[in-house]
Amino acid sequence: MKYIKRYLLLIILLMASISGCGTDKELEAYKTDMETFYKDISEYDAVINSIDVASETAVTELLSALDGLQECFTWMAALPVPETFEAIEPLAQQAGEYMEKAVSLFHQAYESDPFNNAAAQAAHEYYERANKRAVYILAILHGELPLDNDEEASGAEESDAAVQADGDGQRQE
Repeated sequence: MKYIKRYLLLIILLMASISGCGTDKELEAYKTDMETFYKDISEYDAVINSIDVASETAVTELLSALDGLQECFTWMAALPVPETFEAIEPLAQQAGEYMEKAVSLFHQAYESDPFNNAAAQAAHEYYERANKRAVYILAILHGELPLDNDEEASGAEESDAAVQADGDGQRQE
């Protein structure tokens, strides 16, 4: 854990030393791609928040927006990460994987008859984890240390206790 904090601090210091020079095309391209990613997920957030839950098409609209959001996360996770931000790569991979699990479980929850509450709860947890990684990445890009009291940026404590759903949507620890 201390190693990760030191490593992130080193990355931040390196980032600060090169910020503003604008000569690294790979770095600038990555920053531009990440701006696109954050703009796109912001738009999906607006779509999701604008869905009329009383509408007959609410579930279809939600699942469609979540599918689009998953595509954004998958695209972001596949971006080549410049050496300057190499600490972002595992976070991006985790974010993409968590969003993929979340969307799959949301589909399972809403397409089940009756509604599968266990799958929905697991989906929500994965959704939160994916978004937390996106926030961590943004913090790193802005030169901040992305740690909080609930969870370390590495996600190591989750590896053995990750929430998964089996075919019936039952949670397993």
